[in-house]
Amino acid sequence: MLKLNILHLIVACCAGATIWALLREARGRSLRPSQLFGAIPSALATALLLLAMGAPETREPGLWLVGLVIGIVLGAARGSFLKFQVDRMYSRLRLPSGRDGLWAACLLAFFTLVTFAAAAGPRLSALEAGAAVLVAACAGYLAGRSTALWRRSLSAPHQTLHNILS
Repeated sequence: MLKLNILHLIVACCAGATIWALLREARGRSLRPSQLFGAIPSALATALLLLAMGAPETREPGLWLVGLVIGIVLGAARGSFLKFQVDRMYSRLRLPSGRDGLWAACLLAFFTLVTFAAAAGPRLSALEAGAAVLVAACAGYLAGRSTALWRRSLSAPHQTLHNILS
């Protein structure tokens, strides 16, 4: 029997907020450089709450941390090579091929649902812990990618973006 509580609703809302925060970026619209970090709090909240909600005997904080670090490294590598445009006059940034962030957010939401489903069955504790680690990796990916893009945007050359408001 699936035992849902208010924390499940909060985690699901955080995963949905992560996807919502990355929609503008994925559509190739311009955004302020600070908006690169808009999805990170909700993604990390999702990962931390899933770690906290797990049964104490199935929690793997060390493995969870390894997933987070691997995600940060992969995200930083992706952010280091991702093409973007910066308009310094209006302080705007555009990622023409920035859909990978949205894909990572969708994977985060999918693995969140897998964690919920695994928590329903008593014999699926390894699947629950593994899915929570993958959620942490997705959150780390988004954090590493955003940090690398923001760091690169500080020294990127100016490019005039047409249709700044779109």
